[in-house]
Amino acid sequence: MALRKPIVKHLLVIFIIFIVLTIFRLLWLAYFTPSNNQPIAQAGILDMRHQTLSEDEIYQINGEWIYYPEVLLKTTNSNQTISSIEQTVRKIPMQKGSATKQHFGTYRVKILLSANTHSNHRYAIRVPAISTASALYINGKLAGQSGMVSTNPSTHKGQAAPYTVYFTEEQSEIDVILHVSNFDTPSNLVIDKRLSFSSASAMMHHQFITQLSLVAIAMLLILFALFSILVFLFIYRKKIVLLFTVGFLLPLADELITYDRSILDWLHLDYVWSLKLSNLIYLGASYFFVQFIRVLLVQYQQAKYFRWFTTLYAIGALLIILLPIQLLHTANLVFFMLYVVSFLYVIVLALKEYIGIQESSAFIAFTAIGTTNGIIWGLIKTYFVLDIPFYPLDYLMIALGFAGYWFKRFYENQQQINLLVAKLQKDGEMKDEFLLSNAQKLWDPMNKMITLGQTIYDNPNNCFVTEDKQNLKYLIDIGRSMSFTLNDIVDYTRLKDENLHLHKKNVRIQGVVSGVFDMLRFIAVGKQIQMTSSIARDFPLVLADEKRLIQILFNLLHSSIKNTNTSSIEISATIERNMAVIHIKLTESGTNHSDISLHEHLFSSDKGLADNEEIHLSLLVSKQLIDLHGGSLLNKGADFLFTIPIADDMVEMGQVNDERPEDIHLQENNTQLKASPTEKQFKILMVDDDPVNLTMMRSLFSATEYNITTITSSEKALDLLRLQRWDLVIIDAMLPYISGYALIENIRQHYTLLELPILLLTARNNPEDVYTGFAHGANDYVTKPINSLELKVRCRALIDLKYSINQQLHLETAWLQAQIQPHFLYNTLNTIASLSTIDPDRMIDLMHQFGKYLHASFDVRNLQRVVPLRDELELVRSYLYIEQQRFGELLQIDWDIDEQIDVEIPPISLQTLVENALRHGVLKQKGGGTVCIRIKELADYVTVSVIDNGIGIDATTLAQLLSDTNTTSRGIGLRNTDLRLNRIYGQRLQIKSTPNEGTTITFHIPK
Repeated sequence: MALRKPIVKHLLVIFIIFIVLTIFRLLWLAYFTPSNNQPIAQAGILDMRHQTLSEDEIYQINGEWIYYPEVLLKTTNSNQTISSIEQTVRKIPMQKGSATKQHFGTYRVKILLSANTHSNHRYAIRVPAISTASALYINGKLAGQSGMVSTNPSTHKGQAAPYTVYFTEEQSEIDVILHVSNFDTPSNLVIDKRLSFSSASAMMHHQFITQLSLVAIAMLLILFALFSILVFLFIYRKKIVLLFTVGFLLPLADELITYDRSILDWLHLDYVWSLKLSNLIYLGASYFFVQFIRVLLVQYQQAKYFRWFTTLYAIGALLIILLPIQLLHTANLVFFMLYVVSFLYVIVLALKEYIGIQESSAFIAFTAIGTTNGIIWGLIKTYFVLDIPFYPLDYLMIALGFAGYWFKRFYENQQQINLLVAKLQKDGEMKDEFLLSNAQKLWDPMNKMITLGQTIYDNPNNCFVTEDKQNLKYLIDIGRSMSFTLNDIVDYTRLKDENLHLHKKNVRIQGVVSGVFDMLRFIAVGKQIQMTSSIARDFPLVLADEKRLIQILFNLLHSSIKNTNTSSIEISATIERNMAVIHIKLTESGTNHSDISLHEHLFSSDKGLADNEEIHLSLLVSKQLIDLHGGSLLNKGADFLFTIPIADDMVEMGQVNDERPEDIHLQENNTQLKASPTEKQFKILMVDDDPVNLTMMRSLFSATEYNITTITSSEKALDLLRLQRWDLVIIDAMLPYISGYALIENIRQHYTLLELPILLLTARNNPEDVYTGFAHGANDYVTKPINSLELKVRCRALIDLKYSINQQLHLETAWLQAQIQPHFLYNTLNTIASLSTIDPDRMIDLMHQFGKYLHASFDVRNLQRVVPLRDELELVRSYLYIEQQRFGELLQIDWDIDEQIDVEIPPISLQTLVENALRHGVLKQKGGGTVCIRIKELADYVTVSVIDNGIGIDATTLAQLLSDTNTTSRGIGLRNTDLRLNRIYGQRLQIKSTPNEGTTITFHIPK
C-alpha cells in the first residue's frame, strides 16, 4: 500500500499533463479549423457567391474537381475543344490507390464569387506538396509551380514542395487549373491534401503564424545545440555531448524541409536523392531522439533493446541509400513501424522510471508525454487529412523537459558534490586537528627544553667551560630548528593533500623583505651576516598570500644562513612577463660544495622527502608554496630565484591615506569639533603600508573617543613621533625599507615600554615572529586577519596602562618639585627677615621673587611633558635672584640669550642644571664664582648651556651620575633631566668638566 500511493500520484500527474497538452492542441486546431458553412465543389464548380471573404478565414477547395487524364490543359477559351477531351470527376482530397496509374494530367475547378466583390480584390491559393511536380494556372495564367510539369520524362523535374500564390482578379469567376506530372514514383496522380483559398490578408496571417512558430522552435533548437557545444568544449568533453548537438539540429532540418522542400535546391539534387536525404534526416532525428532518452535515463540506460534499435536504424539508413525509389515508398511503412515501436519503448521506460520515484526522470517523463501527444496527433492529422499550421508546443514541451532534466541533474550533482565537499572538509579538519594536536604534544616539551636550556645558558653563576657552553647554545638552536621543522611538516602534509589554501591580496615585497631581515638578525645571533635589499621603491605590488610569502623568504634565507657559509645576502627584484623575479644572492666566505649539490638535488627531483632525505624540508615546502602561487623556484649556482605574479591593481599605496605633518593638526581640530569639550580623545598612530587595512582599522574606533592618524611608511611615522605625543602606536611588522621591527627599536630609543605602548600587527603567530617583536620592544601583538574585538580590547588595555604610568610620571615631576630643600626655604626666609630691618625695599623685591619662584615651582603646567622656554626662564630668574640676595658678591650671573626664541623644554630641567652648577660648582669655592646661562638659536636646533667656573667633576663621579644603574641618591635631579631629554628629543646631556676649572652642561632642542 505504501508504494501504490506514489504510483497513483505519478500516474495522475501524467494523465493531467496529457490532458492539458490535448486541450492546447484542440484549441490550436479550433483556431485554424474552417467553419462548418464552407462550400464544397460540385462537378468542378465551387460556388461562393453567398460567402463573404473575411480577413481571417481560409476556405478549403474540397469536393469534385474535373480531371483530364494524360492532358495538360492550358487554356479556357475554347469550351468546344475542352468538351471533346476525356474528363472525369475526382474528389480532393482523395485516398491513395483509388486512381489508375497515369504520369500526368490536369485538375480544374471554377470558383464563383459574389457580384458584390470589390474590383481588384487580392486573393491567395495554397497548394500542398503534390507528387511530384505541379503548376497552378489562374484564368489561363501561370501563377506558381513546384518542380517542372511535363509530358516527357526527360523534361519533367520532380520537387513536391508546397507553395502559395497571390493574385488580383477583377472578375467574379476564377478558373483554377492545376497541372500535375509524376515520372519519379509509382504513385498515382492523387492529391491527398487540401488546397486552400482565401483573401490575401487571411492567407498572410495564416502563413505568419506558421513561420513565427517555426522560427521560434528553430531558434530554441539552435540554442540547445550551441549549449551542447559549449558544454562539450568547456565542461564535459565526452563524445556523447555531441550526440545532443546533432540530435537538436536534425529535427530542425526535418521541420524546415517539411515546410519548404525547395530548401534542398541549393544542394542541386534530383528528386530521388532529395527524397532520400529528407528520409535520412527524419530517420536520424528519430534515432537521436531514442538515444537522447537512453542517455538521460538512470535505471534503464543499458536496456538490451537499445542495441537492437541501433542496428535496425543503421539498416534503415542503408536501405534508404540503396533501395530504388519504387521500393522506398514501400519500405517507408516498415520505417514508420520502427519509429512507432522505438518511440513507444523509450516513452514507456521514461514513464516507468518516473513512476519508480526517480525525481530527475520526471522531466524525461514530461518529454515522453509531449512526444506521445505529438505522435498521436500526427496520426490523427494524416488519417483525417487535417491542414493545421506548424504546432510548436510539442517541441516546447520536449525542450522544457530536457532543460528541466539538466537543471535537476545539475542540482542533484551539486548537492552530492556539496555533501562530498562537506565530508572531505570534515575529514580534512579531523586530519589537521590530529596533526596540530600531535604537533602541540611535541611543541610543549620541546619549548620547555628550549626555555630551560636558555635559562641555564643565561645564568651568570654557572661555571661552564667554553666548549660546554657552546654545545648548550647548539642544543638551543637545534630545538628552535625543530620547532620550525614541525611547522614545515604540517604545511608539507597539507600541500601533499592539496589542502592548503592561499588568501591572496596585493602585497609590497619591500615590506616583507625588511621584516624577514629583522627576524633573521634576531634569530641568527652570533653570525655576522650583512643583509641588504636593492628592490626599487616604485616596484609594483605582488599578488600573494602575505603569510606564506613571509614563510617562503624566511625558509630560503634561514636555510641559507644555517647550511652555508653565507657572509652577505642581497635581494633584488625585476619584472619579466608580468611576473616578479625575486633574486636572492648569497655571498659565501668559503664555497661549500655539499651545499651546492644539495640545491641541485632539490631542483632535479620532485619525488618528495622519501627520495630526497638530504634536502632541507623548509626548501621543499617553499618550492611547493611558490608553485601554488603560480610561480617557480629556480637556482643559479648557490643563489635562489623565484617568481611571483604581479598584482593587477598597481595602486601606489603611499598615495593613499598618507597625511602630511601639517595636515595632522587640521585633522585633530576637525575631530575635536565633533567631540564634546569634556571628552578625552586618545591619540593613536597607525602605521601600515596597506591603505585598505588602515581604513578598516580606523573604522573600528569611535571618532569621539579616539583621534586616529594613519600613515604608510616608517619614515613619516618617525617624523610624527617627534612632532607630538601619542597614546598608542599600532605598527605592521612588514613595512618597506624600515621594517616594523626596526621602527619599534627606533621608538624604544626615546620611549620606554610604559611611556608609549606599541601594538604589533603580524601576519603569523609563529615563535620567530612573536619573539622578534617582543625582543625589539613591542608591548603586545595581534595577528592578521584582524579580529575587531580583539584589536579594540588590546588597544584599550595598552592605553589604560599608559595612563596609569602617566600618573607615576606626574608623581615623578611632583617629586622633582619637592626637591626644594628645607635649608633653601629656611635661608630665604631668614634673608627676608634680615632685610626687613636693613632694607625694606629689597625685602619687598625678594618676597616678590620668592613668591614667583614658589608659584612657578608648583605650577600645574609642570606636570606636562614640555613647557615654554620663557616659563622655565622665569623660574630660573626668580631662583637666581634669591640666591644672589643670599650670597651677594660670591655669585655672579651671566645671561647670554638670543632674543625671540620660541621653543619648549621639559619642566624644571634648566632650573635643575642651574641649581646643580651653584651647589656643586661655584658655591663649593671660597671665593664663589660665575654661572653663565647661554641659549643660542641655530638653523635646526636651539643650544642650551649652563657654564660654571666651579670646582668641576672628576671622571668617576661623572660616569656614576649619568649611569642607568646608579641607585644612589646623588645626582638624581641631573640623571632625571638626562633621561627625560633623551625620551623626548633623543638628545642626552653633554657634560664637559675639568676639576678645579669648571663644568659645561649642554643639550639641544630640535626646532
